[in-house]
Amino acid sequence: MVEHVETPSQREKILAILERAPDILTLPGIIQQILEVTSRKNSSASDLTAIIESDPALTSRVIAVANSPYYGFVKKITNVSHAIVVLGFREIQNIALSMSVLKMFDPKGSEFVDQLWKHSFCVGVASRMIAEHLRLKVEGKYFVGGLLHDVGKIFFSQYVFTSFDRLLSVLWEEDTMESYHALEERMLGITHQEVARILLGEWMFPAEIVDAVACHHDPASSEVDRLFACCIHLADVICTAKGITPLKDRHFVLIDRGVLRFLEECGHTLTTSDVKSFMDRLDLEIERQSTYLSAFRNR
Repeated sequence: MVEHVETPSQREKILAILERAPDILTLPGIIQQILEVTSRKNSSASDLTAIIESDPALTSRVIAVANSPYYGFVKKITNVSHAIVVLGFREIQNIALSMSVLKMFDPKGSEFVDQLWKHSFCVGVASRMIAEHLRLKVEGKYFVGGLLHDVGKIFFSQYVFTSFDRLLSVLWEEDTMESYHALEERMLGITHQEVARILLGEWMFPAEIVDAVACHHDPASSEVDRLFACCIHLADVICTAKGITPLKDRHFVLIDRGVLRFLEECGHTLTTSDVKSFMDRLDLEIERQSTYLSAFRNR
């Protein structure tokens, strides 16, 4: 009698890869030092400056980002210590973490991956626009959260590419009635939001960014900063509606009505005219902020 050995499910295989994330997707040692310094209450700006300036490439990128139109400083920032003073510890931490994540994943490859990077950047820009409209304190976290909201899909495309290619093939079939999200759950057994929560948590991103990214399709499930999750959700919808999506017309993201009710409860309004205004302004804002992403991606 042949003993039956149950093969692991696709979900179990993906979780096994994620368990090895500290080995296969390791942040550079300098980022660990930055995290350590920014988490200490008694750290000074000079402590953080010394760490960043030990890496010339990181130094130049931090200064380039600080001087981008995203922050809009009139006076040019010429050194790391000045950047830390005007941006603060948390902002520098977010910048350094995001740069490291972008370097970790290969941004070049299939047409799908190229379009996914464009979509992610645009969602970052739109998230900031929405936060500004809602009169929230405009911080880099909105761009970072939007930029990384689909990091789970990037992971799928590079670490479970055979299964992910099969999923996309099914999605492109003319007669398919399943949504992208439904296919993720059926064929992979895990969503890109779940993967993002695991990855960003492992990389020690701030809890508010981890939560907002993991909840961007269901902001009501957010337990840290629901307004932040709402911004990413709305940005995702707007970019998809404009056709800035790797899934073309085979995927539709609808505005969660609960988001609109929650905004009203918080004293914020978002009308159909507001959404149309965002869509009209997005192209111009993307062009204006392109130097911000260029500074991030500069190798």
